[in-house]
Amino acid sequence: MHVGHAIASRIAPGADHVSPARTVPVDLHPATTDLVELLIETRRQRGLSAWAAAGAWIAARSVSAGVDIPLELRQLRYFVAVAEELHFGRAAERLHMSQSPLSRAIRDLERELGLVLFVRTTRRVELTPAGAALLERARRALAQVDLAVDDARRAAEPERGALTIGYGPFSRSLVTRIVAAVAARRPDLELRLEEGVAPELVGRVATGEFAAAAMLATPAAARRHGVRVDALRDEPLLAALPATHRYANAGAIPIGAFAAERVLLPREPAGRAFNAWLRAVVRAAGFELERTLETMSAPWDRRMLPVADGAAVSVFVAEWTREAIPGVEAVAFDPPLTFPVDLATGADGSDPVLQAALRFRDAEGWLTQRPPRIELPGD
Repeated sequence: MHVGHAIASRIAPGADHVSPARTVPVDLHPATTDLVELLIETRRQRGLSAWAAAGAWIAARSVSAGVDIPLELRQLRYFVAVAEELHFGRAAERLHMSQSPLSRAIRDLERELGLVLFVRTTRRVELTPAGAALLERARRALAQVDLAVDDARRAAEPERGALTIGYGPFSRSLVTRIVAAVAARRPDLELRLEEGVAPELVGRVATGEFAAAAMLATPAAARRHGVRVDALRDEPLLAALPATHRYANAGAIPIGAFAAERVLLPREPAGRAFNAWLRAVVRAAGFELERTLETMSAPWDRRMLPVADGAAVSVFVAEWTREAIPGVEAVAFDPPLTFPVDLATGADGSDPVLQAALRFRDAEGWLTQRPPRIELPGD
């Protein structure tokens, strides 16, 4: 029997034949096809013919648009969990429910199907032949339903599956790792990276141009821009010193000694948020940045030419030192300083980039100075 032809008139439960003239072609989703087939297969376990088995479930239905099957996905998921665990307690734990309602749901399913699916004793649970037949096709049907749901969700994503992730100058390395993790889980997505500066990046997340952005978040960014902001990483900050500097070969440079030098800062207005943050950090340590020098480009030039020439000192992160910068040495601060990287995403928290980022943050302990706070537009 081809289940793509649904029965248009009532079939008596004991009927053994139906005329082909009384069938109506219906295009069924693969998941629906599997559901019908698994019901037929389980009925066959009781010795019914294919048509009688189908008739027992599809009879008396008008099927001009499809087939109404009296079996819920929830019931199938419960059945599969018990069939795979062969233990009601473990299955209930797996389903995050108590054992009594699970046992009751399985009894209801058996009554609706008119089948015994499990042999239960005080010591074990076993599948009957009907249960084994149902398990094989139930797994396939649930997999098809899950795929259909995934397809629908992907179709609803903006730009048909293309996501752009922004990042600040000190965040490229960690964003690259996050994007690689998303790509591994979602190969259907087209992922793009774009560098920018804090206020601009948050604004582009707010407009939906970017799916997410990792950067130094300005105060009240969540409320002002209508986005979600998660504390992501406390990035160790390093001093960039000329190779001839007296602290160039030291283990660390005191913040006061650093502040006494001419400090290279990113050009404003693009670098305004970072400059305000660094001045506040130095001020909290009891010092001021009295002498500064602006970069020739906005916001940063990784070559740090004024530092290499001995005209200034500056700050950067370890990722910048993976390739040697001629004439520049990286030295830790004393006491240590960290640069706070935050992640801005849509307010609903469903973005796959956010989920991947939080998995990294929590598994690898990216936050060393701050709690894992969340700021929402209503905060």
